[in-house]
Amino acid sequence: MIETDAVKMYSVNQKMETKDLIPEFISEVKGFLAEEEGLKLFELAFEACSLGPCLEVGSFCGKSTVYLGIACKIKGKTLFTIDYHRGSEEQQPGQIYFDSDLLDSRTGLIDSFPYFRTTIQKAGLEEVVVPMITKSNVAARDWATPLGLVFVDGGHTLV
Repeated sequence: MIETDAVKMYSVNQKMETKDLIPEFISEVKGFLAEEEGLKLFELAFEACSLGPCLEVGSFCGKSTVYLGIACKIKGKTLFTIDYHRGSEEQQPGQIYFDSDLLDSRTGLIDSFPYFRTTIQKAGLEEVVVPMITKSNVAARDWATPLGLVFVDGGHTLV
């Protein structure tokens, strides 16, 4: 959980190290994001929040969402996420990045949303992150909100 005093201190004078705002458990969250990349996402979102809320397309289990979400929390902005939480092509059974932990035995489908939700809760971002469980083209149909930042890390299939 993010310490409120640390968030206040960072937002006032930014003398804290960015990495000190990121919960230690982040290294245990499923995902492919390196720490340096996450810290850069934080910096970009922190700057972009002055323009409006942020949007993440492809959130998987929430690793990048935490970096983006903490910046949004400090700036008092919302982070919208779009992911249908069924995994990309390479995460399906029999593929190179298949993770049996993500397989819903009831449906036989990948379901990363329970892991995403746990990550967001542990990071104290439930009042910041607004998840949309759908494909990006569905969410985009009626989207009208101006955004400060769009981070796209969705579908990895060449079309």
